[in-house]
Parts: sequence; C-alpha cells; structure tokens
Amino acid sequence: MLPLIHTIVIALHVLFAAVWFGMAAAVPSLARSAMRPGTAEGGKVIASMNGAIVLFYVFAIANWVLGRRLGFEIQYNHWAYHTSLTLGLLLVLVQLFLIRSGWNKLVAGAGTPEAESGRKRLAAGLGVGNLLWIALFILMYVGRGVIGG
Repeated sequence: MLPLIHTIVIALHVLFAAVWFGMAAAVPSLARSAMRPGTAEGGKVIASMNGAIVLFYVFAIANWVLGRRLGFEIQYNHWAYHTSLTLGLLLVLVQLFLIRSGWNKLVAGAGTPEAESGRKRLAAGLGVGNLLWIALFILMYVGRGVIGG
C-alpha cells in the first residue's frame, strides 16, 4: 500500500508544480489589465498560485518521507534532492513574499506610480520563480541515470 501512496504523492507533487507554472504564465497579462483603475482580475489566480506552490512543497516533503520509508535512502540522500528541497522552499518564499506582495501593491495602487513599483516586484518574482522552477525541473533528472549523479 505504501508504494501506491508514494506514487500518488509524486503525481500530486508534479501536478501542483505544473499548476503553479501554468498560472504564472497568465499573470503578466493579468498585471497589464490591473495597471488600469477599476476592478482588477487575477486576485483568484494569485491566491490559487499560493495554494498550489504550498501544496507542491508539502507533497515534496511527503515524497521524501515516504521514499525513505520505502528504502530509497540513496536516492533521497543525494545532493540533487536536498538542493531541490532548498530551491523548492525558495520558490514558496518567492511566491508568498514577491509575487503575492507585488500583486497586492499593483492592485492597491492602480493608476498611480505605486502600481509601477508593484508591477516591477511582481515581474521580478515571476522571473526568479520561473528560473527556480526550471532549475527544479532539471534537478529532477540528476542522479536518476539520466544526467550525471
């Protein structure tokens, strides 16, 4: 039963990573519309990104715990896996403290110079977040017989 749960946890981890990445692709167009005064669309997308990235990380930790219980100590004590856990945590922090706060600042100051500051924070957060996501994607293959180890 534990191997099945481990497989489901891996699938959920990958699913929430993909959900975050997909929603992040929509944010720039939402930000452009939010720069104008009025009702800003996209708050639900940012809130969903918050949830997706937190669940991504929860399932990453669960994957590590379950994998070690299944006897995958070598795979889960590999430098690439520990690096991925660290980068994953950084991605969560980028989402919560750069992307979310940039969005909030952009929406609160729509039509003012304050909105431009929020837009820049949001753009920086998305850039760093996407870079971390790509690095995590590559690290997924390190040490698994695909890329060095």
